[in-house]
Amino acid sequence: MQYGQRQHPDDTLVVVFKYIPLQNMGKTLEAGRPIYDDTEQVEIRSAGSREVKVFPATEFCGWVDDPETGEQRKWTYAERFSAQYQKFKANAVQTKSGTPLTAVPFLTDGKRAELRAQNIYTVEALAAIEGAELKNLGPGGREWKNSAAEYLETTKIGAPNMQMQAELEALKARNAILEEDNAAKKEREAEEGEFAGMTLEGLREFIKIHTGMPPQGNCNRRTLVRMAQECSPKKVA
Repeated sequence: MQYGQRQHPDDTLVVVFKYIPLQNMGKTLEAGRPIYDDTEQVEIRSAGSREVKVFPATEFCGWVDDPETGEQRKWTYAERFSAQYQKFKANAVQTKSGTPLTAVPFLTDGKRAELRAQNIYTVEALAAIEGAELKNLGPGGREWKNSAAEYLETTKIGAPNMQMQAELEALKARNAILEEDNAAKKEREAEEGEFAGMTLEGLREFIKIHTGMPPQGNCNRRTLVRMAQECSPKKVA
């Protein structure tokens, strides 16, 4: 950069694209085991700051003038930091989707590291390995493959139970919310007493009749109920 030339703000940022595994709940419930999809994410750090901002690589990050049409179009982080993104794509491992090796108990951390070194990242990939690739796993390779296949078959059988459990949990959560709403409604009705079923307009009219003037300003329901209770003939009596 020549002396006196202004530096673009993006030039001061440290930008790193990477794959981050995110659990796919739809696939997880369908398969009966944890299924993760590798998603392209970008980490952005500002010089001198410890803050790290993370966004999906293809997420909208602003508008840019299209040189062909002259109109504005949406801009993604992958486009904004195209140089870093192209380097990432050139060196990135193929996107993976499946159950991570950490989900199965029959592999030690050392064995998982060995498998990752041979580009085996998921239980599905381990169960499907054959031929020369299987021989490359060395002693125990066939056992790992069979254990992975057995795990997948077992989880497939248990998938309906997992789905039912998820539905029960969702139903339980909905019921809990309904119970809270009903409890809050009963508490509100107890506090409002005779005014519980009255509309806001009804409350205003009640106050106007019993005080000679309508409530001033934009009062909320709690305030209107309190004012109505204060001027109620029952209280005066």
